[in-house]
Amino acid sequence: MRGDQLQAERSERNSITAQLGALLRSRPGSQTPLRERAAWIERKAELFGRLAEHYGPIDPQEAAECRYMATVAAEQAARLRSVSRHPASRARLRTPEVA
Repeated sequence: MRGDQLQAERSERNSITAQLGALLRSRPGSQTPLRERAAWIERKAELFGRLAEHYGPIDPQEAAECRYMATVAAEQAARLRSVSRHPASRARLRTPEVA
């Protein structure tokens, strides 16, 4: 039974790695329209949400970090969606300059 469990864990790790790799390969460039960038960031949030569920019973600290990253990504996607609907508010996307 332990061999089956190890195989399942290995398969899940490979799946997670493949999903992360696919997400990174599809990362939009800076010239990509805001709606497309928002959609990509939403996929990122969903993936980190799934990772949080995966790590929940295994590593609560890792799960908490994944939940945090999912929340930040979802907020960022919502902000981009809002700005894409209201082009005059694009100035809100600018980050403050660091001295």
